[in-house]
Amino acid sequence: MRSSPLANPLDLQENMNRTIIVVALILAGSASPAVFRDQKTGQVAQCNASTPGVFPIIAQHEIDDCSAAYARMGWQKQ
Repeated sequence: MRSSPLANPLDLQENMNRTIIVVALILAGSASPAVFRDQKTGQVAQCNASTPGVFPIIAQHEIDDCSAAYARMGWQKQ
């Protein structure tokens, strides 16, 4: 008689551990928005990612590119 692939408690624990690790990596990789202020006009701008949480590396890259553009224009990061 064949047993279920999840019948073994060790298999259940291993699958749960993998799930916890994947979720933790996704949440830990969330990119934070960057806020900039133009010292001359007082205008404020925020750099956000269009793909937060799904692809953290891409999200951070989007924020970094946006931040670099504002920094080149002389805006101050808040």
